[in-house]
Amino acid sequence: MKIERLEQLQQNINAQRSLDPEECAALVGEIWRLRTAQTGKELEVRYLKDDHDRLKAELDGISEANRLLQAENDQLKSIHGLPNCDLESRWTNCAVRMRKGTN
Repeated sequence: MKIERLEQLQQNINAQRSLDPEECAALVGEIWRLRTAQTGKELEVRYLKDDHDRLKAELDGISEANRLLQAENDQLKSIHGLPNCDLESRWTNCAVRMRKGTN
């Protein structure tokens, strides 16, 4: 329903004039249209919140996995003699081999 028509109906109601059945039907139709639009927006918001919660949980899991990997990485870096490793030029591969050799 156009705004001009709604304003006209509002003026009629404010003037305490009776509305004919077509005007009442138009107002009821407009109420249902607005209610449907509002319900659609509420569903969209719920979907986005659920998606946000899922992504946050996924991010938390990835952050924890990253923290554990960083701790393991720090442990491997702390192995004695690592910078002077003759096995390979990359400390990570060397550290893994040295760690496996000590276990």
